[in-house]
Amino acid sequence: MKSVSAFGPGTNALSRATANPKRAIRAADRGAANRSPRSRVFWLVLMLLATGICGAAGEMEKESIVIAQAQVALAAAEGAVQHPGLRVAMIQMDVIDGDLAENTRRAEKSIREAADQKADLVCLPEAADLGWLYQKARENAQPIPGAYTDLLSNLAKELNVWICGGCLEKDGEKTFNSAILIDRSGAIVLKHRKISTLPKLTAHLYDAGNSGDIKVVDTEFGRVGVTICADNFNIVHPQKVADQGAWLLITPHGFAEKQEDLLDNGVAFINHIKNVASKTKLWVVGTNTALSEVAGGDWKGYLHSGASTIADPAGKAKVIGRFLEPDLVIYDIPVATPPSE
Repeated sequence: MKSVSAFGPGTNALSRATANPKRAIRAADRGAANRSPRSRVFWLVLMLLATGICGAAGEMEKESIVIAQAQVALAAAEGAVQHPGLRVAMIQMDVIDGDLAENTRRAEKSIREAADQKADLVCLPEAADLGWLYQKARENAQPIPGAYTDLLSNLAKELNVWICGGCLEKDGEKTFNSAILIDRSGAIVLKHRKISTLPKLTAHLYDAGNSGDIKVVDTEFGRVGVTICADNFNIVHPQKVADQGAWLLITPHGFAEKQEDLLDNGVAFINHIKNVASKTKLWVVGTNTALSEVAGGDWKGYLHSGASTIADPAGKAKVIGRFLEPDLVIYDIPVATPPSE
């Protein structure tokens, strides 16, 4: 059987399309209803490239993104592949309570190391800027965008990576425990505010987000969503990400416990991520902090167990970070293949 490119007849068609956009649009439109799903996706890509919607011809980096997006569209059309492969890096940081400068230095160092290992998506834990139980959150949180998120955006652009990270957010009179997703150009494409904030512990620190604001975003590697830590204790929250057609949930965490109970805490964290994955049928990237001693409040002296976990839609842990130690965890999420006939 003759081998056929996923995108149809080949690069000559792309060259013709970019040379004559109007002709490409007419070609894409003619007889669309009679084309196979593969053919319809191919012509859609030609049209987008030709008209400059997804990138100018000759800009290889943009074209590679278009190709990845087309793979996702082709998967949906044929019901075969749900997403391309994705190299994920989880930065399991020791977040120093309230020390923005040191936390920023640690995050940047690890992001650069992840980029050196060809990560596509780099994930930081919950409130990686100041710590999620920082007692002066309302006083020192920054706006989004702001100095901290600008630094992450600049790193994403410089290193050509996606970055998801947790940070405290000041918005007028309110403060939130937030997470952002930044694309390779440095643009913030998604923001989530923590909903389940454990108010008895944190009401004086920040406000709760709204469950109705849970959103997803279409990326070069498919549709993804973001939640934060305790949001996932109520399965309705991550399920909203799945219900909006996502395949991947990125969820920064800060799992803390008394020192004598940390081993149980680490096991509970791993099982928590597995449970969210199995119930929602999503890939789940749960990046936890490690050590990160809480400096004040009711949980003063508590530590974080680490054990950052990526789980597949069957609820199986595919990779687990070190227990109680900072770590950089790299994992290649494979291309989703069609079931065997």
